[in-house]
Amino acid sequence: MNSEALAVRLALTDAVTAYAMALDAGDWAVFRALFEDEIEVDYSSLGSIHTKMPAQAWADRCRVLGAFDATHHKVTNFQVEIAGETATVTSYVDAAHFIGELQGFACGTYVHRFRRHGATWKIVACAFRLAGHQGGRAAFDAAFDAARARFESAS
Repeated sequence: MNSEALAVRLALTDAVTAYAMALDAGDWAVFRALFEDEIEVDYSSLGSIHTKMPAQAWADRCRVLGAFDATHHKVTNFQVEIAGETATVTSYVDAAHFIGELQGFACGTYVHRFRRHGATWKIVACAFRLAGHQGGRAAFDAAFDAARARFESAS
């Protein structure tokens, strides 16, 4: 692999890592900046959405994570496929969500599709493919229900 290909691979994996870390930090400006203006989101494996939407709407929707006491998204096992001006990064993700005594865990696979804009790569699609819930689906749902309730009462 030549140095240009390595630089592209690093930029792409850094973007996926930034996605996860911005979620945990609640840094919505950084999170939003990762995307093109219109994106495809597929979180249907969690019982959530699969649609095209403005990236700002996705960033706004993710703000509910700020209602948790803490979240921790770890991404690993990156596979990068580059095809000219587009790329796909597939990675494992372990996502932990803590609120009060509740803990919601999900692990699975992220799939981020990118398009090149000059020297920058922007996410055009993001998906989460659920592998399973440590502690069970009920514990995950209870944690998210509590976070949504806290988020709505704070709004």
